[in-house]
Amino acid sequence: MARALRSRRAALLGFRLMIFVTIGSMFPFDRMIRYMDEWALTHPDVELRAQIGDGEYEPKHMPFDRKLAQRDFDRVMNDADFIVAHAGMGSVIQAAEFQKPIIILPRLRELGEHTTDHQIDTANWLRDRPGIRVVESQEALYSTVERWLSNPEGPTDALVRTAPPEFISRIRGFLVSNKR
Repeated sequence: MARALRSRRAALLGFRLMIFVTIGSMFPFDRMIRYMDEWALTHPDVELRAQIGDGEYEPKHMPFDRKLAQRDFDRVMNDADFIVAHAGMGSVIQAAEFQKPIIILPRLRELGEHTTDHQIDTANWLRDRPGIRVVESQEALYSTVERWLSNPEGPTDALVRTAPPEFISRIRGFLVSNKR
């Protein structure tokens, strides 16, 4: 709710919304960076910031850093209205910790973006969780970004750092009953 009010107020008062684009820290993801850079060209009213890693493609229409120090990463994550990222669990968990909705585009092995297609499985597992949208194409990415700019989703509680109490209780019971 607060995010939706901020976004509507921003539009009315001329403030810029901010999207943080991050590829994680292990592999380049030029396809996603290129998509968002091309999108930025036609949306100068939206602030974007990208962490691009060691990719070959350097954005021309959005500011970027190869790698942000953790303090700077946290600040940018906190300031963002939402996140666009690869389907890596680190990015998803950090978005959840900062209560930011996230759009994820899985890396594809066939395009040389990763060594396996596990990000497709991760994306499918996360697909219907609140505050997480999975996209598989440039068109779907653009339409989801546009939809969130006009009607943003609220903070996500899709992932939490601790296991549910029932699960912890079951593990505790198992450990106690199998103590020798």
